[in-house]
Amino acid sequence: MDDSKTDSAPIPLLMNDKAGALHTTAGADELTRLAAENGVGVEVIATKSPDDTTQTLRRLVAGGTKRVAVAGGDGTIACAVQVLAGTGVALGIVPQGTANNFANALKLPLDIPSALRVLGEGVVRPIDLGRVGDLYFTESAGVGLFADAMTLQKPTDKNILHAFYTLFRVFLSARARRVNLFIDNELHIERAVMCEVANSFRMGYAIPVAPEAKLTDGFLDVVIVGDLSRGELLPYFNAMRKQLHRSLPKVQQLKAKQVRIESRHKMNVHCDDSVIGIAPVTIDCAPGALCVLMERL
Repeated sequence: MDDSKTDSAPIPLLMNDKAGALHTTAGADELTRLAAENGVGVEVIATKSPDDTTQTLRRLVAGGTKRVAVAGGDGTIACAVQVLAGTGVALGIVPQGTANNFANALKLPLDIPSALRVLGEGVVRPIDLGRVGDLYFTESAGVGLFADAMTLQKPTDKNILHAFYTLFRVFLSARARRVNLFIDNELHIERAVMCEVANSFRMGYAIPVAPEAKLTDGFLDVVIVGDLSRGELLPYFNAMRKQLHRSLPKVQQLKAKQVRIESRHKMNVHCDDSVIGIAPVTIDCAPGALCVLMERL
């Protein structure tokens, strides 16, 4: 991908004024003002729902736009990724979400003026995505604890306390289940409380499940947490929050281009923040599937 500076045409900037838990987001007028103050040409487009965002992006891509930006959280970015993956249209991001996991993985600035400057001065680079069938993900997909927690909490509920309460409820009934993992066609039989296949290092509420994950290596990071007792669940989760879990005896981390998860048990499958069905599931890396605007090195 050409690293030269992007052209000077105004960038369509779709905004989601409902992103984030506290709704402390910039509105259309403020984004327009800040962009002008920082010398960035944007056309701010307010969208009313994820479906509206998706349809607007499709119209822009069909109209031949080369760059488009979104202001919002990881959910808004996920909508954009489904449309833009594989098109070559570059995605710019103005983070306004709760966790901003993908923006952090891309090492993008989180303050609005700096993020806007990246839209005008950044370079276009291809990065990897994960894929389950026709559905792309930026963070992770998998089975076990986090997938089960997502069945109890709606993706639109961004309250962090609710999320941790939900996870606590799942801990109370958690048990390891036998899973057959085909990791690049090599069979691994495990008893596990969770298996996450990560594209980037954080998921959910900023949980660093795969600290070594890279967006440009052509691989997914497979994190397997084994047969934990109920008393081990909280210590292991706390270790994960502190990025200390990789050295624990019941944690494995592997690299793979494709992972298939099978189980005789009914196991929910999540893709980013949505439950999409039950196992079996095949998860692939889609190398270079998305073009993004990033800071110059």
